Order: sequence, then C-alpha cells, then structure tokens
Amino acid sequence: MAVVAPFRALRYNPSPVGDLGRVITPPYDIISPAEQEALYALHPYNMIRLELGKSAADDTEENNAHTRAARYLAQWRRDGVLIREAQPAFFPYELDYPMGDGRKTRRGFFGLLRLEEFGTGCVRPHERTFQKVKDERLALMVRCRAHLSPIFVLFSDPEGRVSDVLFDRSAQEELARCADTRGCAHRLYRLTDPGRVRRVHELMADKDIFIADGHHRYETALTYRRLRMEEHPDAPADAPFHYVLTYFCPMEDDGLVVLPTHRLLPRVVFPSAKEFLEKGRPFFQALSFPMTDAGRSAWNASLETFRARRETAIGFVHKGGDACWVLKMEPSATRGFLAEKGFPEVLQDLDVVVVDHLLLRGLLGLDDAYLSDAENIRFCHDRDEALHAVLHGDAALGFFVNPTRVDQVRDVARAGLIMPHKATYFYPKVFSGLVMHPMDPEDVVTVPTA
Repeated sequence: MAVVAPFRALRYNPSPVGDLGRVITPPYDIISPAEQEALYALHPYNMIRLELGKSAADDTEENNAHTRAARYLAQWRRDGVLIREAQPAFFPYELDYPMGDGRKTRRGFFGLLRLEEFGTGCVRPHERTFQKVKDERLALMVRCRAHLSPIFVLFSDPEGRVSDVLFDRSAQEELARCADTRGCAHRLYRLTDPGRVRRVHELMADKDIFIADGHHRYETALTYRRLRMEEHPDAPADAPFHYVLTYFCPMEDDGLVVLPTHRLLPRVVFPSAKEFLEKGRPFFQALSFPMTDAGRSAWNASLETFRARRETAIGFVHKGGDACWVLKMEPSATRGFLAEKGFPEVLQDLDVVVVDHLLLRGLLGLDDAYLSDAENIRFCHDRDEALHAVLHGDAALGFFVNPTRVDQVRDVARAGLIMPHKATYFYPKVFSGLVMHPMDPEDVVTVPTA
C-alpha cells in the first residue's frame, strides 16, 4: 500500500526573492561546473547554494559545501527568504517545455511518499545506484535535515481520476509561475481542501510506485531514516524522516517524455564497417542510407518507423563512412544470444541491452573495464548532435537507440529487475527549489483519515 501524504512545504517567499525562475535549479546531477558558476551569479538566494554548493581547497569537516548549505538554509528561514506552509497540502504542478518544433505540458503533483525498503511493498526501482553518490547526498541531508529536491515517480491513472481531483481549477490556489534558464515554464498550485486531499490519498493507496528518477535520493532517504531511528527509537510512526519528498506523475500523461541515450565511442579501434556488418549478419538485417541530406532524413524516418512498430532497430554510423545504417534486429537470434548471457525475457527487447551486450560486448569484443571508462564511451540524448559528433571526427562510432518506453520501465520494475546504465532519461528533470521538505524534530506528517 502506498502512503501518499500532504505536507507543510518549505518554499521561497516571493517578496524578498522576486522571480522564482532565478532561484530554482536543475537537479544536482545534470549541473555542469560552468552552469554552477552561472547559477551562483544569477541570484544571491539561488538554490544552487543548498543543492550543489561550491567546494574549496581549504574545506574541513566543519566548513565545507554541506555545512555552508545548512547555514544558508537556517539563515534563509530566519530571514523569511524561505517560508513554511501553515497547513499540509498537495501541490499540483504543470511544466511547459520545448520539444522539437513545439512545446509539451506535463502535469503531476508534489507530496510525501512513505519510505519502504525495496522488495517489501509497492515502491519499485529500475536503475542501479552508486555508493559514492549516495554518500555525498547523505552528508548533505544529515547537515540540512531536509529533502531539498524531490524524487520523480510514476503511477498509473488511466482514467485520470487523480488528476481530476488535483486540477479542478475551482479548488486550486496558484502559488507561483515562472520561466527558468532552460526555457521551461513552471506553474505551482496548492490544494488544501480536506476532502480533496483525503481523496488523493485514498486514490493513491493501491498504486504501484515506479521510480523514474532519483534512485540515489530515495536510497539516501532510507539510510537517513535508519540513522534517525537509531538515534530516536521512540520517534512517532509519522515522524518526517519516514517520508521522502516526491513528484508524482501519471504514466499516461501526454507530457511524459523519455529521451534516448545514444552511445558514442571516441577512440575504439574499428577495422571496417564491412567486417562488422558481416559478423553481425546472423543477428540483424543492415539497411543502408547514403550520407546525404536526403539519405540522413530517410535514415531518421526509418528509425522512427521501427520505434512506432515497437521493433528493435539500432542506428549505426562510423567516422569517415559514406552511409548511415539501420540494424533491424532479428528477434529470435537476438533474444537467443541475450538469453544465453542470462538476460530475462523482459530485458531482451530493450535497445540499450541489445547495443551494450550484443553489439558492443559481443560483436566488438569490448569488456566491462573498457566501457566503464568515461574516456571510452560518451552518452548523448540528441540524435542530430550525436550524428554530428561522428561526422566531424569527435567519435569513431555511434550507435543510435530509440527511447525506452514507459511500459518497458514498468515491466522491468515489476519483475524486480534493474535496467542497464543509461537506459532511461525522463525529460525534463524536476527542478529543485519549487518545494522542500524540512524534517524538523518536533514535526509529524499528517496522514489523511476517513
């Protein structure tokens, strides 16, 4: 059973801050050093000082990016830069963002999700995590005693029942609207009506919850909870550390987009396309398109056609080549190869599994050590950008995948399995600073009751 609760959010006060778009930030894991500098300069109260503060050469255990974040957080609360909601609420949220030649809108809501260990209930991961990242996030959480940014989860709402309750304009109160530095428009609302809050809680109770993004933050929250329970064994069952700040999005939402993650190999030794294609003949049919504007357009269209048919087809281009290729995989041969490698059936049709294990490891003979070195493999979400890298000699080879579908994420997670590295990229990421979840010692989370 999923326990989804309203909360007294901590959020920016419009009076001293002004434009919210100048203080919210992308999540920490996609901020480059250059963007970090730019966000520091953008506004003195920018969320970057909390979420990804600068390190210094003379940092110590008691004076570092995490301790400075805690001091900023405390000072901003004292000064009224950050204000606490007076009563628990859910926070409906609309995000407009550029996509292709137009724009899309994604709708969801912020709330709290009661933590549970994986495998014991309804919360299902699909990605592997890295201890170093979790250690760093835990150190920040311990200092700040707050969830500064949400995890991003999916749930099924095919009839739109949850959304109908949340996005009834007569029951909403708009809190903020702004545009960010990446061209996205944000609209944040507040829902406090007790009957509607209770209805959302009830509708969410029987949902499976699939983590789309934020696996590290979820596991860090689990560790933080264990630490707090050891320190405070008599803490109430609804102490705030039992919950994690969460952005909930229906998996049927038209604005939910998963971007592909193409593989670029900058310095692999590649004898010839002819030899590679011949070696792969049992596993795929190779379709060739000339390296002209018309040919590249037809190549793109071919990949899109196979995506629409839900058939596995991988784009392939090599430096100095005179053609773009589409490798139309033969299902029985491909699945047989992957089954022999121990991959369950639910993973065998994922483009990224086919590329990483049949093409890179199988046909090209690249091992885990080679592919774990960031100098040997790069990832790109834009097909044109990745193709440009190969054509201009920045990569020796490029393999182009269609995005992992949401239903594939769901099926893998339900099976209790983990996807390969860089299998999904839910776009856009959820910004930090729209709402925060302080875990003050005296607080409890108010769970709606009938």
